[in-house]
Amino acid sequence: MTIQPIDTTNIAKGIGPNVSPEAFTNDKRKVFLFGSPSYTNIGDQAIAYSIEKFIQSRFPYYEYIEIMDYATDEGIEFVKTIIREDDIVMFTGGGNLGSLYLDIEEDRRKVFAAFKDYKSISMPQSVFFEDNEHGEQEKKKTQEAYHQNKNLVIATRESQTLDVVRNTFDSEVMYTPDMVMSLDVVPREQEREGVMFFLRADKEKVMEENFVSELMEWTKKFGSVDRTDTVLDENIVPNIDYADREKHFIEMLDLISSKKLIITDRLHAMIFSIITKTPCLVFGNSYGKAKHSYRDWLDSINFVEYTDSKDVELLEQMVEKLMKAEPNEIDLRKDFKPLVDFFRS
Repeated sequence: MTIQPIDTTNIAKGIGPNVSPEAFTNDKRKVFLFGSPSYTNIGDQAIAYSIEKFIQSRFPYYEYIEIMDYATDEGIEFVKTIIREDDIVMFTGGGNLGSLYLDIEEDRRKVFAAFKDYKSISMPQSVFFEDNEHGEQEKKKTQEAYHQNKNLVIATRESQTLDVVRNTFDSEVMYTPDMVMSLDVVPREQEREGVMFFLRADKEKVMEENFVSELMEWTKKFGSVDRTDTVLDENIVPNIDYADREKHFIEMLDLISSKKLIITDRLHAMIFSIITKTPCLVFGNSYGKAKHSYRDWLDSINFVEYTDSKDVELLEQMVEKLMKAEPNEIDLRKDFKPLVDFFRS
C-alpha cells in the first residue's frame, strides 16, 4: 500500500537530505537513520558515510533516509506520519552513548522511546557512563528510555562496551567492528613525507603535553612534523552537512595517505591509517575505546601498534618496526554478519 501523498514543501531542513521527496511515500521498506552528524568530527562523519554505503550496497530494496542531528525533533514527528510496521529505525554509531555527550544521548533516548513499537538499532557504539553521581543519574535516564523499546538492539564495537551493555540494559546486544571498517575504499596513492600527530583536545584526552612534545621532537628524523585532529576547526569549517560529508572524509584520507607515519590517540585516525596503509602508533583515550578496538579486531595488522608505554626508546623501536613492515591485509567482512542478518530479517 502506498502512503497517501504528503506536503513535501514544508519538510524541515535536515530530514532526508540524501533522498528526493518521492522517497518518503514510495512502496519500499524504509530505514531511518537518526543522529546523522553535522558537527566536524570526521570520525563520526565517516561512520555515517559507512552506514549509508553498508545499507545501500547490501540492501537496495530499502529506502535509506537520513535525519540530521539538528532535525531530530522535527524528524521524529515527520517519521511518525510515514513509518510502517516493517520499517527500521536506527541511530548512528560512534562513541557517544553515555554521559559524556549528553546532547547526542538525549536525542538517542527520544528516538528509541518515540519508536518503541518498531524494529530499532543503535549502530556500533562505544559506551561510557562516568563512575559518579552524574553518570549514575544519566544511566538511569537512558535505561528508562531504552527499556520502553522492546524491539531495540544495541550494537557494540568492542568487548569492553559489550560487557557494559550486557550489564546495563535489558536490550538485545550485538557485537561488530566500527562501521568504518566495513568500507571498501581504495585511497589515492601519494608521495609520503613527514609525520602527522592526530591528537585529542576534548574531555577524552589523557596524553600529557610534555610527553607529546618529546614525541614530536624525536620524530623529526622522519621529516616534517605537524599536529592536527580528526575534528576540524569550527572557525574554519563551522559544520558539515550531508552534501559535504564525503568530500571532507576523502580529504582526511588524502592527508593521512600523504604521511610516512601517524601518531594518534584517535580511534578513527587509527582506522583511517589502516585504510590508507599508513604506519600508525596508537595511544589511549580516557576510557579505552581505541585500545579495545585494536585488541579485539586489529592486532594482526603489522603496520599499526597500540601502546600505553611512555618509554621513548621502546617507542622508537616500535615505530621503526612499523615503518619497515610490508603492510598486510585484514578481512573483517564476516564480523559484520550479525548486522547483515539484522537487516535481512
